[in-house]
Amino acid sequence: MKIALIRQKYTPFGGAERYMARLVDGLCAAGHEVHVLAAKWEAGGSAAVTVHRVPVVKFPGWLKALTFSLGCRRIIDRERFDVVFSLERTLRQDVYRAGDGCHRMWLRQKNLDRGVWGWLGTYLNPFQLTYLRLERKLFTDPRLRAIIANSHIGKEEIVSLYGVPPEKIHVVYNGIDGAAFPLSERETLRQRLAEEYGLRDEVRILYVGSGFSRKGVPALVEAAAKLDFPFKIFVVGKGHTAKLKRRAQSLGIAERVVFTGPVRDPERFYLGCDLFVFPTRYDPFSNATLEAMVCGLPVVTTPHNGVSELIRDGEEGVVVRDPLDAEELASAIRRLADRETRRRMSAAAARTAAALTMQENTRQTLAVIEKVMPHCTAGGAGRK
Repeated sequence: MKIALIRQKYTPFGGAERYMARLVDGLCAAGHEVHVLAAKWEAGGSAAVTVHRVPVVKFPGWLKALTFSLGCRRIIDRERFDVVFSLERTLRQDVYRAGDGCHRMWLRQKNLDRGVWGWLGTYLNPFQLTYLRLERKLFTDPRLRAIIANSHIGKEEIVSLYGVPPEKIHVVYNGIDGAAFPLSERETLRQRLAEEYGLRDEVRILYVGSGFSRKGVPALVEAAAKLDFPFKIFVVGKGHTAKLKRRAQSLGIAERVVFTGPVRDPERFYLGCDLFVFPTRYDPFSNATLEAMVCGLPVVTTPHNGVSELIRDGEEGVVVRDPLDAEELASAIRRLADRETRRRMSAAAARTAAALTMQENTRQTLAVIEKVMPHCTAGGAGRK
């Protein structure tokens, strides 16, 4: 099949981008002709693909989103793909993978503690309004044959917010390539991390992700100040740090919180730390959480993370109810301060994550594509 994948940009950082690279590899390995429509694409994976650069107007942000969607539509009309598979909110697709969830739901979560002015600032913002309009048009488009949600939480949101028939939405959990993580090098990587950061017997707490505010880093800093055992927190990823560093300083924990910035080898932190904390306000299915689990890290997260569907309390980790409650978060982390507790949860987390392979994800994704292919019209294959 001649399959078009739409993603606005790819860089080597971030869970969604690594997922995209693995999906490309899987589709090519299955013998499909893969085309990528992107405004920015830094080669990911080893598979050969045809990249179509989509010109965009970069500023303002709302115009970037709109011109990208229009540019994709022009390429689709020209190329006549068998299936158009979009990972973005665009104007022409047969299958949409809702990996980013519902923007409408995220805006609700974003404004939980912001008051009236925060809500007004959000819903009078042209960027947000453009995204909401694109999202509504996408979910209500009669040419859209199938939606892939990466969690049951995500599926329920789409049904409740946009009235999409449940049978049109297929839940396919994200997949992971366990071979990408050198588990046999755990002790070596732990020692290297200890030498690099002068660690002794501290409990090593890890966060990996971009978008610090959305994914709970402020709450993690607040919770850290309430911990009563030796620890070191590693915040790995891209985000604004100045305010967070000032807050850590005022709480007297600046030396215990390390902001590494984005890294190309997050596996050394996954394998060099003791537990993973991801107190997100909204994440339909956090790849970083799944990566942590496959590396044997117990997880503390929230019910707003789709991966929480896989976590049994006290088994693979702990799910806190309120992403804004620093005391609840600190209490959950304290439960994992005990070495034996972590050892038991580590084994359970690794077993659960091991079943979610990229091969199984690709198989299920292809099954959805093949099911709807005879009815596809967005790419032109089904037109008379």
